[in-house]
Amino acid sequence: MKVIRFSDAAEFHHPEMFLRRVRIYATPSLTGTKNMSVGLAVMGPGIRVPLHKHDCDEAMFILHGEGKFFTKDKEFRVEPYTLVYAPAGEEHGFENTSTCQTLEFVFIYSPPGGEEPIFKNFIKVKDFTYKE
Repeated sequence: MKVIRFSDAAEFHHPEMFLRRVRIYATPSLTGTKNMSVGLAVMGPGIRVPLHKHDCDEAMFILHGEGKFFTKDKEFRVEPYTLVYAPAGEEHGFENTSTCQTLEFVFIYSPPGGEEPIFKNFIKVKDFTYKE
């Protein structure tokens, strides 16, 4: 068993949207997980992530704030304690619709790999520091 704290997680910021931050808690390379990767996304007011897709399933569990998740054809309003599931290959996007609150959600990729664009396209501001 591993217990990974907020202070252990690697932190990344989007290079163009400073109010879009991600913390990575578990990946095969960081923690040895085999079937998933896990992280936390925090988006400032008005931040929008356009349609995109992954080669893996993605589940997003809303912790704080309000927003909308959308596909090419549909739009879904979300609030805390809502789960959003995007199957592999399905285009999806999301937006923080609040003018004053962050939108915070846990994301899980299964199998792992959906986090790779974060490693490549975001700026790392804190290394993963978990020690057993």
